Amino acid sequence: MMRTLSMPGAGLRQSIREHVAGATLVALALLAVGDAAAAAPVRIAVSDERGDAVVVVDTAAWTVERRIDVGKRPRGMRVSPDGKRLLVALSGSPIGGPNVDESKLPPPDRRADGIGVIDLASGKLERVLASGNDPESFAVSADGRTLYVTNEDSEQLSYVDVATGRVTATVKVGEEPEGIDVSRDGRHLFVACEASDRVDVVDVAKRRVVHSVALSGRPRTVRASGDGRFVYVAVEFAGQLAVLDARSFAVVRTIDLTDSSGLSRPMGIAERPSGTVVVALGRAGSAVEVEPAGGHVLRRFADVGARPWGLTLSDDGARAYTANGSSGDVSEIDLASGRVVRRLKIGTSPWGVVTLP
Repeated sequence: MMRTLSMPGAGLRQSIREHVAGATLVALALLAVGDAAAAAPVRIAVSDERGDAVVVVDTAAWTVERRIDVGKRPRGMRVSPDGKRLLVALSGSPIGGPNVDESKLPPPDRRADGIGVIDLASGKLERVLASGNDPESFAVSADGRTLYVTNEDSEQLSYVDVATGRVTATVKVGEEPEGIDVSRDGRHLFVACEASDRVDVVDVAKRRVVHSVALSGRPRTVRASGDGRFVYVAVEFAGQLAVLDARSFAVVRTIDLTDSSGLSRPMGIAERPSGTVVVALGRAGSAVEVEPAGGHVLRRFADVGARPWGLTLSDDGARAYTANGSSGDVSEIDLASGRVVRRLKIGTSPWGVVTLP
């Protein structure tokens, strides 16, 4: 027996049309949200050491969004844990270098030393916190209440209370402390002491050095891995990336980053979501991507800029941005293709670079 399919009535047909139309609108809205998210501009901040300013770059438009005067010699930067403020180390010490006779330099202006606090909404410098002498780099506690500042001239580490803006404690460390990071559990600080060829491990609660790791060749930059297991150290003159165990403090391995130029000077470090690490190589004018677990250099990125120093990644880890000190610009590296896709002049002497929320 043949069955006949009855057509829905007018009311049901109208209901179906309304349902389909509604679903279409929802789908279009979701696509629009996705497109907006994909097109959302990424901003980076660059410290211009000789230009006494922090430069904010809109990477979508690839233009300078604003230039913020902050004081003398801005170098190390961090974003506050709540994402509302940018912190920058300022120094009144004259610019020197490994081969400069410091006895012939002018005296330091200690009134210029401090940690500048920039409100990211307004783009204005709100205040300057005390920091100890010649701050270059610093780390921030997970709750944002305390800064741990390296004082290069005085061979110490300063604890800074953000609420009061005062130094609450100091810890004696090795000569010329620079790079610093806090372990993911917040218990230890790892401080690169350049002139002492070591990394000092400071117990945060006890406020004292509990261990020192010998790393010959001028350790400079320190970064804790995202999973909390390792600490990466750029060892400048040795041309190496050292991998430390974050709990035992032992050197797990050192990875040779040198190339045929003989100029590889590891500086900025950033970790991709995949766990690989990108390192800027300073005088070599290049960068590398490293697989730290196996100790392999995966790729090299050539012609990045003149002396890439600071380095940061986009949130998705697809692009790297370098602060090129000698050429006064920043570069964007497409990590998928391995190419430098564009460069932007931002000032006199770019030092550090961070990705803004």
